[in-house]
Amino acid sequence: MGHAQRSRRILRSLAIAAIVAIAGCTGASMEQSPLPVEPQTAAPASHASQSDAPDASQDAPNTGDDASGDAAPVSGMHAPSAAPSLRSSSAPKGPRYACRQPALAGRRACDAIVAGATVQRAASGCNRSVPYCASDIQAAYGLTQAARNGAKGATVAIVDAYGYPSAANDLAVYRRSMGLAECSPTSGCLKIVNQRGRANPLPKVNADTADDWRAEEALDLDMVSAICPNCRIALVQANSNKNSDLAASVTTAAALGAVAIVNAYGGKEESGSGSAYRHSGVAITASAGGAAGGARTPCAYSGVVCVGGTSLSATASGRGWSELGWHGAASGCSALVAKPPWQHASRCKSRAFPDLSAIADPATGVAVYESPGGGWLQMGGTSAGSAIVAALFALGPAAARTNAPQWIWRRGASGAYRRTADAKTGYDGAIGWGTPNGTGGF
Repeated sequence: MGHAQRSRRILRSLAIAAIVAIAGCTGASMEQSPLPVEPQTAAPASHASQSDAPDASQDAPNTGDDASGDAAPVSGMHAPSAAPSLRSSSAPKGPRYACRQPALAGRRACDAIVAGATVQRAASGCNRSVPYCASDIQAAYGLTQAARNGAKGATVAIVDAYGYPSAANDLAVYRRSMGLAECSPTSGCLKIVNQRGRANPLPKVNADTADDWRAEEALDLDMVSAICPNCRIALVQANSNKNSDLAASVTTAAALGAVAIVNAYGGKEESGSGSAYRHSGVAITASAGGAAGGARTPCAYSGVVCVGGTSLSATASGRGWSELGWHGAASGCSALVAKPPWQHASRCKSRAFPDLSAIADPATGVAVYESPGGGWLQMGGTSAGSAIVAALFALGPAAARTNAPQWIWRRGASGAYRRTADAKTGYDGAIGWGTPNGTGGF
């Protein structure tokens, strides 16, 4: 790396995210949360308790990868470090990525952003205040009726890396608090498997505390539950965040019969077709990531629905909600993926992204329950939108899932999606074709 480029990266990494005012149940309007141009190494997920972590003496799961395939040594900028609990007075302020950003070579980083701890949430207390409850998100996107009655028995798969032993218990707390029906391994609604599709052995929690994916897994589980309470959920845990492990997990997710697959992560853009992220009849989504990251895969693959981000606010007029494009989300043109034949209305000579957007700004974030992180959290990131859009495809017709990105682009100009208040006419480079507007676009 040249001296000038290294200097620019150091300056960007020193940018500090502004303190997020946690609105809790106050219902106060929140401005967009500024994020570092190039995020510093994310602090650990600030887990107050490691009680769900497996014994360190256990043998690590066999990834099937040769050790020589590991990433290059961690640089000083990315060195893991311990962080205090969210409950501690010395806890870091402001939004932070749950996982190390950017991903190391050959690996991918999750895109969940933790804004901080929040008060306990319950369906009876949800009143369109930040952090938003399941009923708030349904109402904002015109999905209240569809969420109540749709997609019974359909499976949405979530692909993430590493273990999360308290996943089932944490999801139970979220769903019970949101007034949603039980979804557990016992009921047959929730399945948690490794990247080979087996219930045992499940991966360990990542030993690198600066790259803890449990908050991401909690966010994905809760957002799929919020949009499609009747869906079955398959959580596929890759052995690691290596590209090969995550790709294998997507193939496993498709083999489990999922109609939609959530990928809330990304890394340095790769050439190729991304065949692991293309399965007939399955809608596959991925998060666009942060604004500093540029094009990434899997989001840039032409077979993947790339989801960007918005800021969502409750209003006293109109439909009761307003959205703006979120400045923290990536958008642009791929450097490696060719322009698909169905992509139109874009100046990009290659694959344009995102296709759609949804809530992502952590300052107008969603309520998530993750016990290792201290319980109730306010979270954001384009991860949330990836899960929301995948669940929406489960609510829609099978035809929409045959080639999900093409489906969106062919309907983009028809008004099937809602425009943000700051979007230009037609395809908007920042937010794509818009945000969910009921199930009509899915």
